[in-house]
Amino acid sequence: MKTVVGVKTYAEAETMLRLGADELYGGFAEVPNHRDEDQSFQTLAELKAAVRLAKGGGKKFSFLVNQPCFGPKYAQVLDVAGELDREGLGACVVRELPMLEKLKALKLRAKLTVSSLALCFNLSALRRFRELGASRVVLPFQLTPEEAAPLLKNRLGLETEVFFHGDFCCVNVDPACRLWSLKHVIQTCRYTYSCGGGGWKMPEADAPEKMRSVYGFYHGGAGYLKMVRMENFSDEIEVFKFARMLTELLKKGLGEEEFVRMGEKLYSTVSRHAWKKR
Repeated sequence: MKTVVGVKTYAEAETMLRLGADELYGGFAEVPNHRDEDQSFQTLAELKAAVRLAKGGGKKFSFLVNQPCFGPKYAQVLDVAGELDREGLGACVVRELPMLEKLKALKLRAKLTVSSLALCFNLSALRRFRELGASRVVLPFQLTPEEAAPLLKNRLGLETEVFFHGDFCCVNVDPACRLWSLKHVIQTCRYTYSCGGGGWKMPEADAPEKMRSVYGFYHGGAGYLKMVRMENFSDEIEVFKFARMLTELLKKGLGEEEFVRMGEKLYSTVSRHAWKKR
């Protein structure tokens, strides 16, 4: 699987390419995308420079258009996409069907990727996205490797991209989740709450489950492994390094149980989850 990493500055793009990322993606603060404005590029000039940097190194940069866009914003998004396309943009990552149709009509050189937020859960949806010009689909967090198998092995010529579950997997359906805004604080779902005389925290997959997910997607045929954008870039670097360790193990042809055992050991000793406990 090739690695796909989110960045928000030119310096981050340089760092991730130097570390060996296969592809980059990012947003522009003036164009709606699924992060706060400070987690996107602040100027179009810097974003263009990052696109050129990736292209110059033979790598792909994808531009995020993965939030609903209405009225006058459509024209702005299409203008920005056109400008980036002239710089060598690799793809636009799109959530809404109307935007997918409008970008297809522009006849950009850049490919069209369907965002995980579009919630492609079955072959019928996959087929429709292909008709609208998509060449890749990012699968939702909630699909297990077994559930995703028909999509991973699709005969439509569509590439598939999955999130790096080995670090973290959200159990909530992203576009419908409002837990991040209950108190205007990010990820209130990650807190521990007092309940019934004890503490309660939303469940998350344990390390062995995470490793089985990575193993399943790899052997199921997923072509791309995506790291989520993070506010703390040092965290993102650690996640990327951990993902590279696991993909190197997978290339060795380990059986599932051996991979899970070794992956769990790495998770508890060298991942960001391990060093944050020290």
